[in-house]
Amino acid sequence: MTARLREIRRPLHKDVAETISEKIIAGEWPPGSFLPTEAELCEQMRVSRTVVREAVKVLESSGLVRIEHGFGTRVLEAHHDSVSRPLKTLLRRRGGDLKQLIEVRKIMEVAIAGLAAQRRSKENLEAMERALEVMRNKPGDPQGYVDADLEFHAEIARATKNSILLILLEPLGELLRASRVASFSGVKIAQVRMKQHEEIFEYIRRGDAAGAQAAMRLHLGDTEKDLGTLSET
Repeated sequence: MTARLREIRRPLHKDVAETISEKIIAGEWPPGSFLPTEAELCEQMRVSRTVVREAVKVLESSGLVRIEHGFGTRVLEAHHDSVSRPLKTLLRRRGGDLKQLIEVRKIMEVAIAGLAAQRRSKENLEAMERALEVMRNKPGDPQGYVDADLEFHAEIARATKNSILLILLEPLGELLRASRVASFSGVKIAQVRMKQHEEIFEYIRRGDAAGAQAAMRLHLGDTEKDLGTLSET
């Protein structure tokens, strides 16, 4: 049994990488500073140089550190890209299942609309209005309409004032674009969806969280039907 546990235990360098990352998060090695030398880390972690080197590569790929040859390994400032980049890569490798993406959007964006109605600022509302105006002017232009559509939904997320939500939503951007393009069915449908966007905006403007959630749920439900129709043709 013990031998089998050793076989399935994750690689040692990943344990070392996690230990180092925890120390970075705790502030033991602040942004801008260098990690201890390879020899020092080997002594501290009681592992070989090979394990330390592999662990540092893991940390670099996650955006926590940067290897500066001839100088050492520098700790980087916290940035949302260190989270969104690997998640974006994972999503692209798994493939963009639009049905699953709509399910995720229905879970997240309905709640986001409610928070936006409670927390939106004048600047948020003005940015949403600008996006809506572009959508009104480009109902027959898939790229122009979709760009404005994405910006409208992104501004709703910004209006929540929740930075974690923005980090989670950012990697979905490319897949969201694919779903918007796939569900674009011409001017007539664009005009219907435009009215739904305007209703969402109006509820957010009035600070009606329940109304904003209901309007967003209806909008995403119809978007899901659009994708279903497309898959049948």
